[in-house]
Amino acid sequence: MQIVDRIIYFDICSVCVLFAIVVSLLLRKMYLGRLNRSFIQLTILMIFSCLFDVLRSIPYNEYTAIGSSILFRFVMGYIFCFLRAIQLPLLIRLYGIMSGTWSRIKSDIRIGFFYFVPLIGYLALVYSNFFNQRLFYYTVNENGLRYVRGNLMIVFDYFGFYFMVFSLVQLIIIRKRLSTEKFLAMLLVYPINVVAILIQEVYPELLTAMFGASLSVLLLAFFVFRPDESIDLETGLSSFIPFENDVENVILSGRNAVIILCKISNDAEIRSLTDIRIYRRMLHSIGDTLVKERYRGLLVSSDFYYLRGGLFANIIQGRFDRDLIKKQLGKLVKRYSEGFSGGGFDLKLEMCICSVLVPEDISAKDELLKFSERVQNLVEPWKPVRYSEISFDREFVILNSIDNIIEDAIRHNRFEMYYQPIYSLKDKEYRCAEALIRLNSEEFGSISPSIFIPAAERTGRIVHIGDFVIRDVCRFLSEHHPEELGVDYVEVNLSIIQCMQADMADKIKKYMKEYNIEPSWINFEITETAADGAYERVLETMNRMSAEGIRFSLDDYGSGYSNLHRVMSFPYKVIKLDKTLTDEAVDPSKRRILGEAINLIKSMGAHIVVEGVESKEVSDWFESQGCDFIQGFYYAKPMTEKDYVKFMKVD
Repeated sequence: MQIVDRIIYFDICSVCVLFAIVVSLLLRKMYLGRLNRSFIQLTILMIFSCLFDVLRSIPYNEYTAIGSSILFRFVMGYIFCFLRAIQLPLLIRLYGIMSGTWSRIKSDIRIGFFYFVPLIGYLALVYSNFFNQRLFYYTVNENGLRYVRGNLMIVFDYFGFYFMVFSLVQLIIIRKRLSTEKFLAMLLVYPINVVAILIQEVYPELLTAMFGASLSVLLLAFFVFRPDESIDLETGLSSFIPFENDVENVILSGRNAVIILCKISNDAEIRSLTDIRIYRRMLHSIGDTLVKERYRGLLVSSDFYYLRGGLFANIIQGRFDRDLIKKQLGKLVKRYSEGFSGGGFDLKLEMCICSVLVPEDISAKDELLKFSERVQNLVEPWKPVRYSEISFDREFVILNSIDNIIEDAIRHNRFEMYYQPIYSLKDKEYRCAEALIRLNSEEFGSISPSIFIPAAERTGRIVHIGDFVIRDVCRFLSEHHPEELGVDYVEVNLSIIQCMQADMADKIKKYMKEYNIEPSWINFEITETAADGAYERVLETMNRMSAEGIRFSLDDYGSGYSNLHRVMSFPYKVIKLDKTLTDEAVDPSKRRILGEAINLIKSMGAHIVVEGVESKEVSDWFESQGCDFIQGFYYAKPMTEKDYVKFMKVD
């Protein structure tokens, strides 16, 4: 085969395409992370392969030293074969890093045997050509310089075919961990290369083999290693998708790793108070500091990520010293604990830092991702801790995660209405009930209203919760009329936030009309502190609703300072004694004062409901004082809607 006949334009085009890919990756900072670096390494290797393919195939010229030199062409051909021999093994390594199987290939002798032994044989075959020239060689005759394939070149091709099959099997094994788009793109690599190799075999003058390999890299760059998926533009760090994949790979590999989570707990406040450019500059500065503070003295592979919402992450693999890592994190604390200054802003940062050992501390991807979402609720700002040092007392965790729990409950409808029957002392039967909301967290189970209601009022989410309560009670009463249950009405709590809404009365009327509910079927409860906190607005709302026939109860009377003037100015039909007053009835010395308070309320013309009654003795005493209703565990506990209907029908 004469060199003069070979066409090198395919290789030149390949070099241009591959060079453009590398420049694009570098400009987009896709050199961060093992996976990105491996892809760049493969692409650069392909560039050099194409260049040496060109150099070994340049047109023959007997008047040019390089063009006519057998030694030059032999060295160029030798280097090309060496680079060609490691292309597919590097592709296998790339797939292995992507899927987490590379660690197993390296550490498991049984698997590694099928990779490293053939690779050594592949490279040894190329090396042997220096001595026996049984792969290829060059000759000169009257027709010019000729390239000759040796009898071992078929073995070289078999090695290439073996690694191609190896990588294809690897791709099929990791199929379920890839999107359809990525899998098809990676699968298409094989027919492209096979067709390109066959073309070059049939038409040796066309150097299409490397062109096919270059098209494969271009395909991977477009559909697999997409910058818009893998890079966060604000920080230049890897984004959530590669973090999620890499965490899963680490766990599947079974090797120890440390994952550092750094969360700016006041990120929302900073974002709302500062210019977006200053905010981005701050994030970029923190990201740069994390990357620059390499863990010196450790043989580690360290990848950095920004997961949005002020959450940074760092995955460290290799031989690491956790004490040294903590010391390095101390530099981050020192750098930013005093704040961030820029563009005329002095920002006070609160960063929570925690290191998690995988798989010792956490051995599941979903568990780690959930922990990353609430790390700010478990770690004190600027005090780096290990996962094992965190206190995971259930109540502590719930209290510190309650905002996220409520948000999740609203998003996934995790609220449920319970009903507690209220006993009429006059009629000797259950004549009404109180609707009580419950939150059933997927992670923590049932959470007490005493925890989530105050938190919801603080954040304003109580409006959404309150709307759910009113609508669901209306729905319940439309399906089970009070006459059917043998009750007069159902008590529903209103928060101070709801009472302050200008359209509250119209909203309640809308729900009642939607479900065809009579106003007398619902009695709205308002706490004394709520009424006192927004006196004019609450009184206005209550008067508007009272004009529509809606009635009100004063809830938790006696739980704090009771302003009788305020109490008498509101249109209450029922006043409920708080459990703190009910408990006083156990002490005979305090019953006289409690009795006078009951007489005062009765003189106002309101009915009295006694809350929190847990014994017959207390019930009998309040009955002797002329109270109207008893509510408490002694008579009935709160129960689900289904159980309440069954209870009332049996009763």
